[in-house]
Amino acid sequence: MNSICYDFSRIQRQALVSDCAAASEAVAIALARCDERLLRAEPVLAEGARQRGHAFEAQALIGLAGGLCPLEDVVLHDAGMDVRSPTREITRAAAMLDERRRLARREPAEILSPSALRQRLGIDGSQESDGADRRESAPVAAKKLVAQWNRIDLDDDEEDQADDDELDLEDEREHADPAFAEIDVLLARTRKKLDAWNDLSSDQGRKNLTLRDPGYDAAGRLARWLAILEEGRGLPAALAAALALDAWLWLEPSERSGELGFAYAATVLRQRGLGSVHLPTLGLGLRRGKFRWSPHQALPARIGGLLGALSEAAAVGQADLDRLSLARELMLRKCEGRREHSKLGELVDLFVASPLVTVQLAAARLNVSPQAVEAMLRELGASLPRELTGRKRYRAWGVV
Repeated sequence: MNSICYDFSRIQRQALVSDCAAASEAVAIALARCDERLLRAEPVLAEGARQRGHAFEAQALIGLAGGLCPLEDVVLHDAGMDVRSPTREITRAAAMLDERRRLARREPAEILSPSALRQRLGIDGSQESDGADRRESAPVAAKKLVAQWNRIDLDDDEEDQADDDELDLEDEREHADPAFAEIDVLLARTRKKLDAWNDLSSDQGRKNLTLRDPGYDAAGRLARWLAILEEGRGLPAALAAALALDAWLWLEPSERSGELGFAYAATVLRQRGLGSVHLPTLGLGLRRGKFRWSPHQALPARIGGLLGALSEAAAVGQADLDRLSLARELMLRKCEGRREHSKLGELVDLFVASPLVTVQLAAARLNVSPQAVEAMLRELGASLPRELTGRKRYRAWGVV
């Protein structure tokens, strides 16, 4: 099903515009309201909502892939305070968290440029091909790869021939049975080849470890996705983003980083004027809703479900901003009647702006001693955010 044959004709475009016009308009209004609320909110609240959105999105993407990834573990791993050995899911979530932060700092046009996409996906310029080359079948590509490795093996054989002759002489002396001698020679050659293959000290050795399917045609898939992205320029912004995400999930231009499609679809919204203050959390909206994307569904059903996920993402963003504002208001009540030089209000803002706060971090940010931070934490009382580590030492708190 995942091939570069992603059909999106002119008739389908007109049908989508007519069928999804109301849903697209509703999504645009919801995203604009969320963006406007973040723009009008206090800077500390807006920054806190954006950082929490990145963490929520990373967790949701792992959940959509069928993995288990507690939010507390993601935040602790991001801060280098793991309470247990990080799992593969937590590592992937942390990588996606860093990726979203990086994309949020860059301009959308720079992110969606073909050269930047090829560089991010690890597609060399030499791998680009015209239409005829893209239609090259997987067996032909596999034959080329086999021929390439045959040439490499021939070169290795010439280099190892002297060593093999010496090993043959030694094994003939040590073993009377020639069958064992042949096995020892084969094992010696295998060990030498594996040592060369797993050599991480050279660029060639590190490149060898990046195994790829020779018939995957990542360049062709990316070219088709870029064509779909270009065809969606005449569509409404929300509809174009949903189409870009649907095409990414179908084509899978990245063999290993399928979660990038959600961030790129959110970048399409930013490029079209929706989500200019924040990077929308499309994966979180899809996880919270009832719709689940499947390539077996019809195109209008898939696009309609993704538009619903976009609307859900905007609603979740506004609800989280309300929750963060309420938590800040409760903590600020403890600051009433304090002296002007009290640092308790700054500690509250630090809790709001950062998903995780430790005693050492608060002491460095507020320029106070760790003992003063401990005293302020006790003063917050019941309004203190939840402790995330479950430990008595090296603890961390956060509004998650």
